[in-house]
Amino acid sequence: MATDDTDKAAKEAARAAAKKRLADALAQRETDHAGIETAFWTKVRDEIDSGALRQVDAVDALGFTREYIRKQIKNLTE
Repeated sequence: MATDDTDKAAKEAARAAAKKRLADALAQRETDHAGIETAFWTKVRDEIDSGALRQVDAVDALGFTREYIRKQIKNLTE
């Protein structure tokens, strides 16, 4: 009986550790994604600010609406 309890406790501990690893991986994914989004929209803003293209050119290149691009760039400064 004691080995059954020991096995059950070990399985529960392993399951809890696996859940923690997945939660940590999800948090890292969200952090990485936010960084990638910031880098992307910074490049878009920099191209527009440099005068190399206009916002409407970014719409053509990216396929996003002008309003969406404007909001994403505005969110960089907030």
